Formats: sequence, C-alpha cells, structure tokens
Amino acid sequence: MRATKETKNTDSRNAEKRAVRKGKERERTTAENVPALSRATVAPTSKEGIQPWNWCSLADPRVSKQAVVFTKDAKYFFVPASSSVKIYSSVTGKVVSTLRSHSHTSGGSSDRITCLMINPSNSFQLITGSEDGILRLWDFIDAVLLRSIDVGHPISHLCGHKEMEDQVFVISRKPSKSGNEEGSVAMRVSLRVTTASIREPIQKSTEISILGKIRSPVGMGISPSGKWLIIAGGTKIYVAQTSGPKSGLTKFACSDTLTCLALHPTEDWFATGDDLGQIRLWYCLRDDLTFEKASRDKSAPTTTFHWHAHAVQALEFTPNGAYLLSGGEESVLVIWQLHSGKKEFVPRVGAPIQTISIYDAGDGGHEQEYALGLNDGTIAFIRSGTLKLSRTIARVKLEPPYFTSNSPIPIFMHPRSRNLFLPSSHPSSLQVYSPSSSSLLLELEVSPSNRVSRPYAKPLEPCRVSLIAVSECGRWLGTIDSRDGSAEGFGLETCLRIWHWDETDQLWSLNTRVDQPHGSHPVNSLVFSPAAPDQDLMLASTGDDNHIKTWCLRTTPRKDEHIVNWVLRSTFSYRNQRPTQALWSPDGTVLAVAQTSCVTLWTVKTNTMFATLTSGEINPINRMAFTGRNGRYVCVATHSAFALFDLLRIEVAYTFKSRQGIRGLFAWTGSDTFAISREPWKVYASEQSVRSETIFSFFSISSATPTSQRNIPHALRECIAWQPQQPGLDGKLGFVAVTLEGSLIHIGDEDIQNHEASEDPRSLGDTTGTPAQPTLFQDIFGKSAILESSSLAPQTTSKTSSDLGSQPGLDLGILDGPSHLLPPASVLFESLITSMLQRGGKPEPPVAEIPTVVDNQMDVDVSEPPNHPRAMGRKVTDKEVDELADLFGDPSFRVPQQNVQKLNVPAPQKSQKHPELNGTPQANGLTNGHHTIVEAPTFKPNGIHKRTKTVDNSELSSPPSQIPMPTIGKKRKKALMA
Repeated sequence: MRATKETKNTDSRNAEKRAVRKGKERERTTAENVPALSRATVAPTSKEGIQPWNWCSLADPRVSKQAVVFTKDAKYFFVPASSSVKIYSSVTGKVVSTLRSHSHTSGGSSDRITCLMINPSNSFQLITGSEDGILRLWDFIDAVLLRSIDVGHPISHLCGHKEMEDQVFVISRKPSKSGNEEGSVAMRVSLRVTTASIREPIQKSTEISILGKIRSPVGMGISPSGKWLIIAGGTKIYVAQTSGPKSGLTKFACSDTLTCLALHPTEDWFATGDDLGQIRLWYCLRDDLTFEKASRDKSAPTTTFHWHAHAVQALEFTPNGAYLLSGGEESVLVIWQLHSGKKEFVPRVGAPIQTISIYDAGDGGHEQEYALGLNDGTIAFIRSGTLKLSRTIARVKLEPPYFTSNSPIPIFMHPRSRNLFLPSSHPSSLQVYSPSSSSLLLELEVSPSNRVSRPYAKPLEPCRVSLIAVSECGRWLGTIDSRDGSAEGFGLETCLRIWHWDETDQLWSLNTRVDQPHGSHPVNSLVFSPAAPDQDLMLASTGDDNHIKTWCLRTTPRKDEHIVNWVLRSTFSYRNQRPTQALWSPDGTVLAVAQTSCVTLWTVKTNTMFATLTSGEINPINRMAFTGRNGRYVCVATHSAFALFDLLRIEVAYTFKSRQGIRGLFAWTGSDTFAISREPWKVYASEQSVRSETIFSFFSISSATPTSQRNIPHALRECIAWQPQQPGLDGKLGFVAVTLEGSLIHIGDEDIQNHEASEDPRSLGDTTGTPAQPTLFQDIFGKSAILESSSLAPQTTSKTSSDLGSQPGLDLGILDGPSHLLPPASVLFESLITSMLQRGGKPEPPVAEIPTVVDNQMDVDVSEPPNHPRAMGRKVTDKEVDELADLFGDPSFRVPQQNVQKLNVPAPQKSQKHPELNGTPQANGLTNGHHTIVEAPTFKPNGIHKRTKTVDNSELSSPPSQIPMPTIGKKRKKALMA
C-alpha cells in the first residue's frame, strides 16, 4: 500500500519527537554544522548536568475571574495570582503571607489557580483548584500544604457546604474525543485520600463521581439549605440534589447566554446575569422537582431587572439578602433594592467590574464595604453607607499588545531599592512595582494620550515607552517614548524625558524634555552614569543616526532660586558605525559603546577613545556587559557566541560558542560570575502537548567551561539580572523575566517575596536587609520569642530552637507541622519542659537561715527570704482556727485609742522621699539601713490594721510607745502562748 503525503508527515513528526526525547540525533546533526573556532569552547547540547531551577510568579497578565475570598472574621482576604495565593490584610492592604504550590514545575504556567474557597468544615483551611487538575488543601495560618488531590482534568469552578463534610463539587474541563473542543464535567470529589497514596506528593481521592456534562459554565454554588447544587452555563441552568447527585441534572432554559451566577444567602433562590445586561431572579428550587436524565429543558418563574447596556459580569447579594449588587463593562456599580426594585449607582469606579465581594466584619466596629475586582487587576473598596470609594489595592499588570508585537519590553531594576520599573496597562504609562512587598508603588503617565477613539473608527496609535533608565541615587528617571506617525504623514516622533523625584509632593515631576534627541532616528540605548563623589552625574544615549550623545546637569540662577535642568554635553561617533548599546564602567570613568563589529572605550572627561576591542568571531555585536569584581572584564556577545575581554591587557581572555542561540547576557555587580540565556528549547511532554524551556549557563572569568546550567519551563520574552543588595553574593544570583504569556516571574533560589520593603516610592536609596515576612499565624499572634531570640538579642544566653532541638528526647521538627497533626499534649509536655530547662552545672549552695532581731515593743512583719525553701509544718486543725477567730473577735482584746502614744516624726521635706520596703531583712534587723517603725494601729473587729510606715532612723525624735501590742504572724502566736 502506497503511503500518502499525510502519513509521511505524521511519521516524520513522530520520528522528530523520538529524536528530541532521546537527545542524540539533534546533537549529532548540530555538531556537524558548527564551524570550529580558534581558542573557543563549544557548548554541549546534551541535557546532562542541567538542573531545574526554582521560579515564582510575581504577576499574572490574566486577571482572575475568581472574586476575593474573606476569612471568617474578615480580617484577611485571598487573591489568586498565577500559581500562588496572596493573603492580604483587609485594613492595611498589604500582603502578609503567600501560599505557593511549587518551587518549580514541569508544566510551566499550567498550575495557574482558577478557583478557591474556605473549607466549610474548617474555617482555617483553604481549598484551591488549578489548571493542572489538582485540588489543594491548605492550612493558611501556617502556610502549609496539607493535601493535593488529583482530579485528572483542569478545574474551573469549586463549591462546598458545611452540611457535606470532606466533600466538594468541582467543574473540570475534559477534552472531547476529537481532541479539539473541550467540554466541562461536574463532579463530586471526596477530600479523603486513599491509604496507598497518602505518602505520595499527589494523592488520589477515595471517591470521584460524575454528575453530568456542562456547556460553557460560568458559575456554580450550593443553596443555603444545602439541598441543591446550581450550575449556570451557556443558556441553561443545571440543578442537582446534593444528597443524591447520581439521579441526574435538571435543566432550565434561558433565552440569552448567561454570564454570571449569585445565590441568595438565606433563601433557596438565585440570580443570573446575561450578555444583554439583564438580571433574572430564579424561583425553581422546589421539593417536588423531578430529576430525569432524558427530560427536556424546563421553564421556571423568574423576575427580571434591566439597566446594564452591556453584559453583566458580576453579581453578589448582601449578607442580609435585601440588596443585590451588579457590575459590568460600564464601570458602574448598581445596587438593587429587591423588594422595591429601586436602584442606586456608584459610577466611575476606574475600570470594568469583573467580580464583587462583601467585606463585613460582623463586629459592628467596621463599616460594611463592597470589594470590587476590576478588569485592570485593581481591588476597589466602596463604603456601603456613603457609597464612596474608600481605598484601592493596585496590582501590577502588563499591557497585552506588548506580547503580540516583536518590540522589546522596557524593564529596569533599581539595584538599591530592588524596585522594578516596567510598562503599565497602557503603553504610554509606567508603573513601579516592589516584588518584596508585592505592591504597586505608583503609576506615571509618561506621555499624555487620548485613550478613547470614535466609534467604528481606527484607534489612535499611542506613544509607547521604549527605554527606561534610573540613576543610582534614585532622584532621576529617564524615559524614551516614541510614536510612529507615518500613517498621518508625521514620521517617527521620539521624545527624551528626564524626571526628578519631588520630595515635597512625593511624585515624579518632568524636569527636561528633548524632542527628537537623535533626529528622526530611533534611540536604542539610554543609561545614567554611576554615582561617584568626585564626578558629575551624566546620561548617555545612542541612536540609529550613528552618534553617541552625553547629557549633563546645568544650574541656572534666577532671582532667589537656582534652576537645574539637563543639556547636551557632547556628541561623537566612530567611523560612522551604528552603536547598539552604551554602558558605563562601575567607577563611571569609562564609557563602553558596542558598535557593529567592535567595542570602543571612551574617556568621559575628554571624549577621547583610548581602546578598541575586536574579535573576528564576534560579529555583529548585540549585547555587552561589564563583569568582574572591579569591572576589569567586558563580555561581548553575538547571536551564537561571546568573547571575554581583559581591559588591563586589552586582549581576549577566551571565547565560547553556543550551538543554541544566545538570547541574553547578564552580569552582577561585584561578582566574577556572569551568565547567558539560550533560545527556548522545545520539549515534547506528550504526544499532544509541547512546551518550551529556557536554559541559563553560568561562567566564571577564569574558565570557558560553564560552572553550572539551570533551566525553567518557560520561554522568555525579556529578562534582566536580579541584582543583590550586597555586591559579591554569588549564592543569591537570579533573574526577573517576562514570559511569552505575559507573566512576570522571578528566577532563582532567593525568596524575594519574604522581605518587607517600604511602600514609599521615594525609597530608592540605601536599604538594609529586613527580617523575613511573617506567616499569617505570626501576623495574628506575633513571632515566636524562642525562634527569634538569636536574631533579636544575639548577646543573650537564652536558648534558641537549635539548642532546644539538641536536647535528648525531643525533635522540634514535629512542631513545624499544622496543629491538628501534632501528637497529644500529654506526650509532648514532659519532653518539651525538660529540654527547655537548664541541665548540668554546679548545684546551688543551700540558703542559710537568716536570723531576725525582733523588738518586743514593735510590730514587725517577718517574711521569708526570696528563693528560701518553704518550711513544711504540721496541719492546722479547724479547732485552732475557731479559737483564734474567737480571740480576735473578743472586745477585750482591743487597745484603747486614747492610750496610744503617737510618734513625733518630723514632716519630711519636699526633696526627701520615704524609703520603700523593697529590701531583704538583714541580720541586724535593718532593711536597707532603715528601721521599720509602725504607728499604733486602731484595731477593728475584722483584724485589719493600718499599713505600716517606714521612716529613717536619724529622723526619730522619741522612742516608740511602751504600750504592749500584739505582734503579727509568727510572733503573734508566741505572744499568745506566753
């Protein structure tokens, strides 16, 4: 039988996949096509020795349709962010903890969290569902992953009820038989895992039952009574009994496509929104509802509200069920009063409304607020009493058109503050993002532009920010924005803007604007000189006009003030070659410029070129970086190789040839290590799925052999080096990158989100290391005194956790888990207390009994010395107590007040202070050098006398009274016996 063309193509693709998986055929084929280089090291193509690297998501370009979920006390709320969950404080709006499901995964961004909910059976646990088909159970107090249950297919919706313990309902996307279209299936999943998989990282559920197929689901929930499961999808409502879901789904038809679903908090009815802007209230949950799998779609009584001109995107009931909130593309929050149909409006919330949640603490101390999830990633809080915007929590979001075009994404990291400057949701704006605090610090509109076009007209081309540069001091910001106006007959419009940070107004103010800095040609490089005490700050720019320009500050006196602005300092070029990049040396004395075939080194003060770096194998040059602890070396890269130059000898140290294309060149300040990134490598995970990964190779200045190689399961669009706060820390190297999907990720072993940082955008100066960010448990109850004793007081001798763990009989590792997994307290008590007590050492000598001299004419309080062992005497009987009570209650035992001789104690001066009874009785009967003298008390039937007074011995003017008085305590018993 003759093979067809389609069969040959299929066999060829299968053979290629097998060759890629084996890693042999490609290596052999590539090696034959690579020309040899003199003094060059060729990189191996085998994946042996390449280790996966940790990465974490910082921002997700896709705004989640999951509404924010508040804790039971409403003090915190959860927001899904790619493959992690961020826990925010409801009061401050800061991130207090982060739940991460992985350190690295092989599936890239497939573990993106799509839905989450508080466990109905345990309010301290969180359940999340993700696109990798995993249900995860978290203890969010301690940020511990308790359980991971494999459902088998991507999860899109999740719901549960307190009446159904350890059971949830999920909707998963299941591929059809053709493999092209995807259908959704509703399932009931048990949170209990099988015994065989309990020790596996991914467990299996003891029960997964399928309820039925769902078309285009948009919402799912369980009625307040727990009887009904409601699913909205397409043009239908699906209803099932939670007690017997196998009986099937009852379908109710709707004339329009549904977009959202909300359930009443106290009654068994619900509301839906559709694409025409209508809101329907459904009253179809009845006890006589029949469930027939093959039955036709039914109709139900409904009530319709209509105001929205566009699709309704979000619905939510207030906790008392009296009001219904709705929002959509109009950026208007509508509040419906259900019993009357009246409505109120909150216009101009900032962006189209995506989700709605209710912030209600329930304690009466905080006003109820509406949390709106906007289309640009912002969370806006609206006061329910005044219907005014109270606060907003902005999140970083990149503009989608950047990922469809081939233009580079401008991204810059300030090394001191470690804040990121990157484009905002509009191409003419910038945003400053702090990865350490997971907060958006500010937004800056670089070029004012019209964001609204006429209907049915071609949208206006906005100005786009293409280059960003920030000075080391953090006071100056340089931007290049351009706009292609050739369609209107204006050509390329380019503008250089230099901004100054205004300490008074706390914002960036425009200082200097230069139109067409390089004529009608684009600018391809912009960089500030390093800060030096004996040098002036300068700015260098290069353009396609083959010129290099430097800019400097100029001060102009005007009346009572001095105006500071930027002016052109010099312009120079080299043999009319096109410069591609300019870079300052670490000390700011040398400006290196990458030309087409060489690198020229210029003395800044005199604008003279003193050296040229060339290599026959490195052409054309597209990337350059200073490396070495003192910037002694310059690494120059092309698309397929790089060369390391020694600036002291002005010669090539070594060259390196890569069989894969070089996408990036990275160096770290004060480090002898630099790295390159390769072209994305396609990996066939299965017969249907193909993913890309990026490989990083690290080099030292002393060897052309890579010291290590790491890979991540992402193809990168733009990548920069994550500079450490302390130069020279080779163990903390990392990157910040933007993936092809638009996610902002951090690559490296350092956990950059576990440090608290200032949210003030002016914090661009020196910053010091701060303690690790606490978990939610530490945010509520504070940090452990034992665990933090070494860091808070390193000079103290208190036991740390490591000291306690070294004690025999106790392993403190068991205390790291969640509380419900700990052994009983009776088992831990003795070992824990024993390990915390000090052992060894010399025994303390016994405390000798301290004699006390007692004057029979004075009433002396005798107390035992501190740390003295208590004497064990005989037991006092009830008869003796009764006799003493009768004795003290006898009127004859009283002392007449007129017979008491008062002490003539002179009144103390204002500067004198009465000594306090704070000493230990000594053998001579003195307390800190003072006699204890008492006034003659007036006895009362209850036996309570006046408080004793202490006076100095030198101030006594007459001896104490000779009237016999009963003593107190031990001495009183002796007086009675006498």
